[in-house]
Amino acid sequence: MAWAIQQTPQRRIVTLAARYASLGGSRKAEFLDLAWPQVDREAGQIRTKRAKQRGKKRGEVIDVVTISPALGQVLDELATLRRPDCLYVFPTHDGNAYPERAFKTLWQRLMMAAIAEGVLTPAQRFTFHDLRAFYATEHKRQRGALPDLHKNPATTAGIYDRNREVKRSAI
Repeated sequence: MAWAIQQTPQRRIVTLAARYASLGGSRKAEFLDLAWPQVDREAGQIRTKRAKQRGKKRGEVIDVVTISPALGQVLDELATLRRPDCLYVFPTHDGNAYPERAFKTLWQRLMMAAIAEGVLTPAQRFTFHDLRAFYATEHKRQRGALPDLHKNPATTAGIYDRNREVKRSAI
């Protein structure tokens, strides 16, 4: 993180997006077009439409993410990078929302640069899906339960819980 935040402004935004994903558990599709009006600092929450909803629920499920102190720091840093006329939280250099493909390309370039400079090894390389899994695993470790990321909690457990340690009490 320290290395990536020192890169170009766009790489810095992508790095902050990674931090956002690891702290809030959102998919890229849920935050690439995140706009500042969806961020309510007074109420301490961010409202996004949940991706991958099908049928009658499409666009109806709203994720309300509580702004933690760490997530607040990410938002503060993004606000310092913000141009006055920019609507998006994670903008491109011209102030628009990132298209999925452009964001993915920039992320891959950042990862390759980190590997080339020895900041990461190829084995340490990670994806945004890994960040969502990190969020779910940390949420369970800190709060004792997995977050509500899927309609079926078993799906969340099977896909995102990367915990290799199971705690139980003796009787």
